[in-house]
Amino acid sequence: MSRSADARVIPPLEGAAAPPRANGEPVFGAPWQSRAFGMVVHLHEAGVYPWDDFKDRLIAEIDASGEQESSDPAAYYRQFTAAFCRLLVERGIVTPEEIERRTAEERKAAEHEHDHDHPHEH
Repeated sequence: MSRSADARVIPPLEGAAAPPRANGEPVFGAPWQSRAFGMVVHLHEAGVYPWDDFKDRLIAEIDASGEQESSDPAAYYRQFTAAFCRLLVERGIVTPEEIERRTAEERKAAEHEHDHDHPHEH
C-alpha cells in the first residue's frame, strides 16, 4: 500500500503525552491548537529537531504542570506549546523575547477577532 507524497505521518505521542483524540484523530478546541500542532510536526519533518527532543520536553512539561489526566484540550495544548517554545529557545531558533512578542501579537489579534464576532451596542 502506498502513501501519497503529501501524507503526513505524525510521530507517536503516547501515555500522558498523547493528544486528546476522537475517532483516532487529534482534537483541537481552538484554531491556535491545530496551528501549534502543525508547527511542531512540520519543523520535525523539516529536520529542525528529532521527535524525541520535543516529546521529552512535552512529558516534562506535563509532569511539572500536574495536569496529567486533563481531558481539556486547552490544558494539553498549553503544555504542548510550552514544551515547543522551550525546545525552540534551547536550540537557539528563537529568543524568549521573540516568543513574548509573538504571543502578545497573537493575543491582540484574538481579542480583535473576538470583538468583531459579537455585535456591540453603543
